[in-house]
Amino acid sequence: MEPVSKRRFVDEVVAATRERGATTHLYLMLREGGGVGVQWEQPGVDQLREYRLAEPDGSGCPHCAILDAVLALSPVLPLDTLRTARSRVQYETILRAGMLPSPAFARQAASRDVTWLADCHGAPGNPHTEADCAEHAALGPPVATDPLDVGPTAVLPRALLEIADATDVRERLRLARDWRETAAEVARRSRTAETTWGFLRNSGRLGVPAPGVPGMVYALEPGAAADDRRIAELSAAAVRSLSGQQSPTYDAERVCLVPDPVPGGVRMPSYAGAVEVAAGRPVRTLRLPSSRRPLSRLGRGVLLLFEARYAMLVRHVQRPRDWESEAALHMFEFGMLEELGGDGYVSAVAAHLAALRKEGDLLARPDKILGRRQRKALAGVFGKIDDEELHLWGSVAYRNAIMLGLGGQAAFAEHLRRQAS
Repeated sequence: MEPVSKRRFVDEVVAATRERGATTHLYLMLREGGGVGVQWEQPGVDQLREYRLAEPDGSGCPHCAILDAVLALSPVLPLDTLRTARSRVQYETILRAGMLPSPAFARQAASRDVTWLADCHGAPGNPHTEADCAEHAALGPPVATDPLDVGPTAVLPRALLEIADATDVRERLRLARDWRETAAEVARRSRTAETTWGFLRNSGRLGVPAPGVPGMVYALEPGAAADDRRIAELSAAAVRSLSGQQSPTYDAERVCLVPDPVPGGVRMPSYAGAVEVAAGRPVRTLRLPSSRRPLSRLGRGVLLLFEARYAMLVRHVQRPRDWESEAALHMFEFGMLEELGGDGYVSAVAAHLAALRKEGDLLARPDKILGRRQRKALAGVFGKIDDEELHLWGSVAYRNAIMLGLGGQAAFAEHLRRQAS
């Protein structure tokens, strides 16, 4: 790999992309040690170039080079403003998770006037080098401590003890760790889940709701300095700090795991925005139920990673509905289930797809498609599950079949939009 400057790297990638008009997929892959692999995929042939960034003064941040290349490629592929901006957000999110980011682009139409799809993959490895600029060096590597590692002798903040006693906090920590371990079990078996698991593992703190103060949670930070402020003081300060913000954003470094130790009827985790009362700023939360009828551990892990993936990519509190992102979120779930479920899941998708093609439209009774053996095989993916959970995974297989029948993510996004309207 001949060392090249950032300017030459960007120019070569743009020029090569213009020449390769038949390209259907393009990847800019950060290598461990700071190299960058650029791959153009065309029908029947893949072309790969490897680069090493170096400036005359010895600098050469590979992250800046990749992100500048994405910006320069936006009119060439083309990428619209939303996808260009989201590529940077996704890149830096994966960087924070301590993984190697790889921006990925796919053609969704024969016409060069139609914007390409954009995503960012993550691969295991250390993404940082001594050449990193100050901005990107500050995004990692991830902290070595566990955000849920609060020892039994830790002194809890005064405000937290005003809303929950020490026993309640320990029980919430236990529930949060148990839920998070289900996601770890999925990630150990699914490459699709690796990036989202890294985000959840490194960013997820315990959040405790503040009673009587709707939409506020107290985030417990391990090893934080002693804080003697009262909850009323913190709440008032949080309201004041947010009152003047025109377009608030979520803290990119945190998501709060908010378990409910009281058994109830809710079975699935859910995403919600909130305010972190001690910091006085918006925070993403993942609500974790404690149900008398728990889901299977594998099922819990898939659902938690689904919600974590959504939280990972949300930055702005006020945001328009993005149907392509919704479709990509379902594609993420489909990918995990294909890896975890094997034939049991794939055959359920195939049965729904065959019924869709025969019917020529959406199915009136999709719950009646799977036969006894197919239901048993699908249930076997998750172990011992009840009929309600089996229906859940059957409905996911049906959505997967709809996506395949429509021909891909873009058409599936339009389907979701029509269904919502």
